[in-house]
Amino acid sequence: MRPRALAVVLPALLLAALTVARLPAAWESGNALNHVSGAWMTLADDLAHGTFYRPLASAELGYGGTRFFPLAFALHAGLLRLGAPLLASGYALSLAAGALLVLGGFLLARRMGLARAPAAAFAALALAGFAGQHALSAVRGDLLAVALQALGLAATLASDPDADAPPRPRRGRLALAALCFVLAFAAKPTALTAPAAAIAWLALRRAPRAALWLAAATAAGAAAVTLATDLLSHGRFLSILAACAAGGAGAGDLLRAPLRLVRLLAVEDRAGLVLIVAAAAALRAAAPRTWAGWRAPAAGGLLLAALWVAAAALGVLAVLASPGTGVNHLVELEAAGASALAAAAASRARARSSSPWPALGAPAAALAGALLAGVTWRVDTSSSRLGELRAVISALPPGPVLSEDPLLPLLAGERPLLLDAWMLRLSSAHDPALARPLLEALRAGAVPAVVLFQDLAGPEADAWYGNGNLGAAPVTEIRGAYRRALWIGRYHVYQPIAPAPPRAPGGEDRVVLAGPVPAPAASSALPAVPADARAPAAAPPAEGTARRAARRPGPPPRGGEARGPAL
Repeated sequence: MRPRALAVVLPALLLAALTVARLPAAWESGNALNHVSGAWMTLADDLAHGTFYRPLASAELGYGGTRFFPLAFALHAGLLRLGAPLLASGYALSLAAGALLVLGGFLLARRMGLARAPAAAFAALALAGFAGQHALSAVRGDLLAVALQALGLAATLASDPDADAPPRPRRGRLALAALCFVLAFAAKPTALTAPAAAIAWLALRRAPRAALWLAAATAAGAAAVTLATDLLSHGRFLSILAACAAGGAGAGDLLRAPLRLVRLLAVEDRAGLVLIVAAAAALRAAAPRTWAGWRAPAAGGLLLAALWVAAAALGVLAVLASPGTGVNHLVELEAAGASALAAAAASRARARSSSPWPALGAPAAALAGALLAGVTWRVDTSSSRLGELRAVISALPPGPVLSEDPLLPLLAGERPLLLDAWMLRLSSAHDPALARPLLEALRAGAVPAVVLFQDLAGPEADAWYGNGNLGAAPVTEIRGAYRRALWIGRYHVYQPIAPAPPRAPGGEDRVVLAGPVPAPAASSALPAVPADARAPAAAPPAEGTARRAARRPGPPPRGGEARGPAL
């Protein structure tokens, strides 16, 4: 292997080794499982129990509202139906999606002309940023969507009209690309950037018919996915999207999107910033000097990578114009940057260029990613979000819990009353009647415990809830009828100030969110815990957790057995 190749392969090997080594600690700590992962898992759990997209408000299920598309959580639900544990199956799907992304990047780099070892090294760079590293140890749909897009681009590049392949295999590869793009859309609705890049690439490569065919096939498939999802959800899907898709965005949010992108890269994803800057510099150094040079057969891979980077950047800006979006949406931009580095390296090798950018940028990005993986590993061995969750669960009184983090009731063996606290604020702003039963229940102290991310007496609570999760009205009721009884890590547990009156004999142990609101039995006081108390390491659930899980209904029997509690 040549020294130039070794300079890329060795840092990429270090990145891959540290990434694989840190994952067990990441899974054990659950530090990447924020409330967004909880919402993804709640959608999977609902589907495993027979509900495909819960309504915005339901007496049986609680509150819904999401803008997530179904492929990722439907796969998760399938594993749950087969009896797989909730967290283990979610982690397995994220790991498989990460491996699929690396495979897609490898095939794309190979089509660009790189040898196997350098192609694998550049493919691993897709996981060098914080967005990719975080997604590997979280449970959500971003990695799967980007992986399918990378596979679609690899298939598109394999159908290059300047290649010597006969027309039939080229059309078959375009069909494969369209299938990958449609599946990516089924995983994430913003995954239309790679097909846009592929269509533009075909048009610029003097293949207008192929471009039109790919555009038509992808559009038809995306429409079929949308209509089928709405049909299978009994018409709920499109109505939920209409209420939640924009996330409360306004004109000012669109203007602030570039600043949000800069902040995410500079503050939250500096390793991703190194990768993207390296990709931009490599593209600039390898770019042909004339338009004819871009359209030459030898520049096919470079042109496709440049188009993907541009489309992914525009897509990120569009997504960041919606409030509530975050660093996870950088996964595609970073994967596109890795492909751009691979394309620049292949172009440099063919032209025998002396430009140092492709040779220096890739090792720098790999080393930045390796450093990030090492730091994340250390954090995951010293703290545990799952430990905090399980400590809170063990101290909760009997009865339902209203949690800002839906992962908490899931781990307690219950179906969350609240799918997404952000979407509750949006949907109730459009229709105040949706939240009225919940407000009445909170006013009466009918919920034995409310678990929040903020201390309501703290200076940040008003902004957090007024413009973000829950909304001002539920928080006002909690402040009036509840007191903070427990604080563990990031979780603040509130309990009714005055015990609710006993429920009638035969009453159900749940909160009804439509119609009259029955009050559950009086809840016991939570133990006093010092403010600086620390949650233990991720210990097994306490006996009380098992009792709560036993009350939870399982999905319909499959093969004679129902799935047990997923902990």
